[in-house]
This record gives sequence, C-alpha cells and structure tokens, in this order.
Amino acid sequence: MFQRERRSWTAAEDQLLRDAIAQGKASDPARTLNPSKWHAISRHIPNRNNKDCRKRWFAKLAKADVAKGNWSPEEDERLLKAIEKYGSRWTAIATVVETRNSDQCAKRWKDTLNPSIDRTGWTATEDAKLVEAVNTHGKVWSKIVKTHFPGRTGLAAKNRFEAHKV
Repeated sequence: MFQRERRSWTAAEDQLLRDAIAQGKASDPARTLNPSKWHAISRHIPNRNNKDCRKRWFAKLAKADVAKGNWSPEEDERLLKAIEKYGSRWTAIATVVETRNSDQCAKRWKDTLNPSIDRTGWTATEDAKLVEAVNTHGKVWSKIVKTHFPGRTGLAAKNRFEAHKV
C-alpha cells in the first residue's frame, strides 16, 4: 500500500487554510468553528487533501487555546459523557470537551479511560513475548499490541519495554 510522505505545514499553508475557511464562513456563519466542506476547502491549499486540511484545522488552528498536559477530572467527565453520546466521533466529542482537540480526546480514551484496557501486571512470559515482538516488528506499538497483547494499549507496551528494557 502506498503511503504519502508526511511533511510539515508551513505558515503560508496555515494562512491559506484559514482564508479558505473564512470564505466558507461568509456563506454559512455557523460553520466557522466546525466547517464541513473539506473537499472544497482543500482545493485552496496546493498538495493538501481534504483529510490533511481537516486534521490540521482541528489539531492546531480551530482553537488556539487547546490545553496541553494533564487532564483535569472535569475534562475527563466531559469526555466520558461525550463518548456516551457520540461514540467515536472525535470531532464532535472535542466540541463537547471544549479544551482539547479530537486527537487528544481519542488518545485519552484509548490509552487511559477505556474500561476494556487490560491493566493486569505483566508476566515474565509476556515480557519475553514483548522483546520478541519488538525484534520482529520494531517499535510499532499499535501493531505489537494488536497482534500479541489484545486488551493492552500501545502506550502500556512502550512503557513496559522502555522502563524495563525487558
């Protein structure tokens, strides 16, 4: 499968994205913070597709005041209520949480709050399997946990490997 090369956004591209969204605002003022016509918006930014634009907007530009660092109990509560209402629609969830973007919300759920996470202690057998998996797959944590440790998170596997150098 072909994967595009990742490249950083430039200040000029960010401005083109802001301008394209502002143009949409003129026709529909309600769409300023949550634009939806990403194919149309992406036509204004050379070499960027609709997904690139959407992710950039919600991750970096929609809210300049996105919180960083530790989550507060209030943010966790808003996240849990939003997940009950919206499932895994992370953009909608981020709108409810207000202080975090969609990527932060998804990561918090998947790595910390999801009740189906396996939080049991690591066994010596699992440690050996973890070393073998890293030797086979490299440090591709999501693949390692999906293949060898269902129920555990990639973050848990990474932390176990790095902390113990098992």
